[in-house]
Amino acid sequence: MKAFVVLSMALAIASCTVVDSSSKKDKRGLFDGGHGGSYDFGGHAEQEVKHVTTITQKVPVPYPVEVEKKVPLEVKVPFKVEIEKKVPVVVEKKVPIYVEKKIPVHVDRPVPYKVEVKVPVVEKEYIEVPQPYKVYVEKKVPVYVPKPVYIEKPLPVTLLVKKTYKKGW
Repeated sequence: MKAFVVLSMALAIASCTVVDSSSKKDKRGLFDGGHGGSYDFGGHAEQEVKHVTTITQKVPVPYPVEVEKKVPLEVKVPFKVEIEKKVPVVVEKKVPIYVEKKIPVHVDRPVPYKVEVKVPVVEKEYIEVPQPYKVYVEKKVPVYVPKPVYIEKPLPVTLLVKKTYKKGW
């Protein structure tokens, strides 16, 4: 969008330049094609019109700029590090040991025995019901029929027959 605005402003400035006063300022006719007013399209030479526009701008000249960049560089120089307290440190190395001979070890088997656990028992309360009521519970029992039984009953059936015609008849 900015480029469009800049280009349109440059075009507007270029079109506002001073034009020679000796150029023709007459209006053209409706049927005049701008070639001198004649209706003859051949036989005469066209004039070349050159528009020269010069735009001067100050363009900044590049100049060298010194840039200082700090780059870390690894320097390999051997030097001694002093230890304030010298403490012996034991480094254990884990080495696998293979036992070639199996040694039998006697292990006592656990023997099951009874453990007495005392559980507190709450006394039961009995409630008297005046009369026992019978409750009917519906249970569905499957009934197996050894042979299928067919019942014939005439029913009115309507059939729709669709007629097909060949195309073009």
